[in-house]
Amino acid sequence: MRNRKWFGLILLVGIISLVVGCADNSKTKDAVEKTEKAPAQVSEEVVNKASFPRTIKHMEGETVIKEKPLKIATPYISFVDYLAVLDEYPIAGQGIEIIERNFPYLSKMIEGKDIIDLGQEVSLERLLASEPDLIIAANDMADKYEQLSQIAPTVIFPEAADWRTTLIEIAKVIGKEDKADTVLAEFDRKSAEYKEQLAFRSGESVMFAMYSGKEQFVLWEEKRFDAFYIGLGLKPTEGAEIGGRLTLEGVVDLNPDHLFIVNNWQEPIEGGVKEDLKDNKVWQSLSAVQKDQVYYLEDPSLPGPLALAKIKGIEEVMEAMGKK
Repeated sequence: MRNRKWFGLILLVGIISLVVGCADNSKTKDAVEKTEKAPAQVSEEVVNKASFPRTIKHMEGETVIKEKPLKIATPYISFVDYLAVLDEYPIAGQGIEIIERNFPYLSKMIEGKDIIDLGQEVSLERLLASEPDLIIAANDMADKYEQLSQIAPTVIFPEAADWRTTLIEIAKVIGKEDKADTVLAEFDRKSAEYKEQLAFRSGESVMFAMYSGKEQFVLWEEKRFDAFYIGLGLKPTEGAEIGGRLTLEGVVDLNPDHLFIVNNWQEPIEGGVKEDLKDNKVWQSLSAVQKDQVYYLEDPSLPGPLALAKIKGIEEVMEAMGKK
């Protein structure tokens, strides 16, 4: 009888040990799986949280951003571009309808994103209704800085600073410095690669212009195209650095080897320069026309101080000029 009791006790202890062991193994397995699945995600979240609060110096002083912003609004159309490049889409932005209608590069990136359009003339009522936790504005709204700051913490950056500088500054505000570094490193890598591939064009002149109709062209300051002239080793057309308007005869006098015509979205010409001047003998006398070296750029953001314009622009230039 006593032996049966001892046997029953031993059997009970064994069962309990087995159950506890299985439970411990299950917990250990779950812990291992969680550790294996999410170290990168956890690390990123920890880094983002740890980097806030942060104090941002800008054109109107300093702004303390307590937490990583989740609802960003920008009453400046160009900053929608920078945020998209950083893979951070605003909840509200200036000129969304204009972007969707006229700017193919950026339109494609914001497609399907739920972004409130603040209008071309920024509506403060819409901005307020969007309930942002951060506003990134340009100095064209510096006089409304106090109003904006009452809606949400606000930073003010220059409208047309160097695009690389602006990308870095905005990245600092939203905690995406690593993303900005990656974007710029990839841009520099491609620029160096394309520059080498376009070396056979180094002696051929290049000009960027916009056609405004009535045989009139618009030129810009050469520095707007540093990403192409300097970055890709292209040769500027001598005499074209003046900017401003130029007649067709003036373009013929400069006679660039390669002519990039940027889409004119503000004063669209039906059929563009190609259709408008197809029977014009002066136009036909251009070296670039005769050699089929006139290229049409659909996105008008190329001359602007936008990150996406430069990133996509070097691709278009390479595609146009890279054929031997």
